[in-house]
This record gives sequence, structure tokens and C-alpha cells, in this order.
Amino acid sequence: MITLDGIYENIIVEVLIIGGSFLISKFFPTLMGKKEPINKEHNFDILKLAIFLTSIAILNLILNLSFWNNQQLTILFTLLSMGFGIATVYIYNNQCPACKKFIGAKKIVDSKIIREFKKEIPYQPMKVWKFSNGRIKRKEPFGKKKIRTEKWQTKQEFYECNHCKTQWDSGQMNVPLVIEKESHIVINTNERDPDEPSLY
Repeated sequence: MITLDGIYENIIVEVLIIGGSFLISKFFPTLMGKKEPINKEHNFDILKLAIFLTSIAILNLILNLSFWNNQQLTILFTLLSMGFGIATVYIYNNQCPACKKFIGAKKIVDSKIIREFKKEIPYQPMKVWKFSNGRIKRKEPFGKKKIRTEKWQTKQEFYECNHCKTQWDSGQMNVPLVIEKESHIVINTNERDPDEPSLY
């Protein structure tokens, strides 16, 4: 069984986390479809830094939940993971592929709708009981299976950078327009979640 009781074991794990986070930040943008910078003079990519910090926070959160069980660290790493994660998504969605700037960089100059289509998705209605904190206590199916309809469109957007005037496009992307709500029954109870950590 793996334990992290000694300081040297924890140092080794932290070094592995930093190394793993570096590799994730290096290769993840490419795997997600981000192209290499058009202008090679701009070497610093803040997206990679954001991914690096997000990976460190998430991996340390997993480490804490698995071994350290420190409630204050759980709160800290959860907040850091959320903060760096939101920053990463914002940078990813708004960054210019050439100059790598992201604040006020991306401007939509044109868009076109390629097609519209529907998805019919079968589902089983459920009765859901929840604890007072909103977590699910139990659930069970009821009635017959139903079908909900989703309306989607395939579109493409074209952008221009406000800083360096580089132009690029989103590629074809599917965007939901209308998603019917599923007919589940939610029953809220006043029962306390036994897995909820106590403050006392």
C-alpha cells in the first residue's frame, strides 16, 4: 500500500506533479486543436502557463484527497483549480493564434450557419430524493421511457485580432439552440448528508 508519511516521499511526488504538469501544458493545447504560433517571435504562451498551474492545483487536490486529508488544503486546492481552470478556458477561447494576446484580442468579423438539425434522445424519467445540501440521496425510475428533442446548428465563425490583425476561424462547431427539459421529479428533504464534513 502506498503511503506518503515522510517528507522525502512528498518531495518526490511534488517533483513528479510539476514534471507531469509541464508535459500536460506542453502537449494539451495541440491535442485540443490549438495551432503553433504563426509568428515564431512570440515565444511566451500564457495559455501553457495557465494549463500548468491548473494541472498542479488539480493533481495536488487529488493527492490531498487520497493521502493528506487536510480540509484546509482541500478548500485551497479546490479554489485554485476552479480559478486557474476558468482562466484557462477564457484564454483558450479568446487568444490570438499569432501574437498570443487574449485580453480584447478576438473580434468576430463574420459567421455563417452551415446546417440545422434535431436530435431525439430517449431517457428514463426518475424520482430523485436529495439531502438538505442538494446532494442526491437516492433515485429510482418511474413511468415509461420518454424522448426529448434537441435543436442544434452547425456554424462557423471568423475572427480578427484587434492587436496584430491576424485572421482565423473557429472551424465547424455544433451549437445547441433548444434543449427540452427532462421530466424528472425532484424531492428535496431536510435530511443531513452523512458524508458532509462537519464544522464542529
